[in-house]
Amino acid sequence: MKYKIAAVVVTFNRLELLKQCIESLRNQTHKLDEIFIINNSSTDGTLDWLNEQNDLTIINQENSGSAGGQFTGIKTAYEKGYDWIWCLDTDVVPNFNALEMFLNTSSISEQKIGFLTSTVYYPDGNLCFINLPYTRDLHPINQSINENNSISILSASFGSVLFSRDVIKEVGYPIKDFFIWGDDVEYTFRMIESKFLGYLITSSKATHFAPHNYANPFIEMDYSDSKSFYCVRNTVYIIKLRNKLLGRSYIRIIMSVLFFYYSTVKDYAKNKVWDIKSYINFTKYFLIGVAYNPRKSITNHD
Repeated sequence: MKYKIAAVVVTFNRLELLKQCIESLRNQTHKLDEIFIINNSSTDGTLDWLNEQNDLTIINQENSGSAGGQFTGIKTAYEKGYDWIWCLDTDVVPNFNALEMFLNTSSISEQKIGFLTSTVYYPDGNLCFINLPYTRDLHPINQSINENNSISILSASFGSVLFSRDVIKEVGYPIKDFFIWGDDVEYTFRMIESKFLGYLITSSKATHFAPHNYANPFIEMDYSDSKSFYCVRNTVYIIKLRNKLLGRSYIRIIMSVLFFYYSTVKDYAKNKVWDIKSYINFTKYFLIGVAYNPRKSITNHD
């Protein structure tokens, strides 16, 4: 079957990485029908360079983070009638056959297929922790990667994920209020809740040129940085959502949220000395996350 497929890349001040990502998309072994670049008001010369390209569809907007950028890109591609929409972060460079590997898997033709995601590596060859998906069981995902080509998952990151038109029609678009961090997890959780399927395709590979590859990014975070607000708030919400998705009790949800607070404070103290401002900020962001419920204000195609 011939699919119409578009790629969506959201960028903000990462021109050199954006060039690498686009070069890979241009040279995919399965050619894309269109490449959308959502420019979140970059100030590093990105717009000037984009304006010199004649094979990209460029959308410039105010900086609304990954969530707002993917909202715009997915909505635009969906309204143009694409069957599949491949979403990527600027600093993720897919292998040249990454899209072909998606299309070659039998999972793509399953009924109620929602999304397929690549196996994302750090430049040193290790799996990139930030892009590891959630699964229903607790065994390490890297064991499954070594044993299977198609692994059932509960979530995916915007690092490299292919969405079906059917699932977007059902669940709508990402929640813009997330801004960054966890927007992709919530979005794919929503798809699983709607009885769609998600798979990690181990033969579809990409490299994430992230500055660090921490298993627990919260113990290295600068809590005076505004980015940390979104990271903590959204993570607390995702913990609640994942436990609910797995059918766990209200008490179990509370325990999971409190364990995140306890373990982060404890592990951070092992690495660094908590200054009072950082501790207060982390606690404030955590409490905001406990009460946070962004879904109450969305409809399917808000």
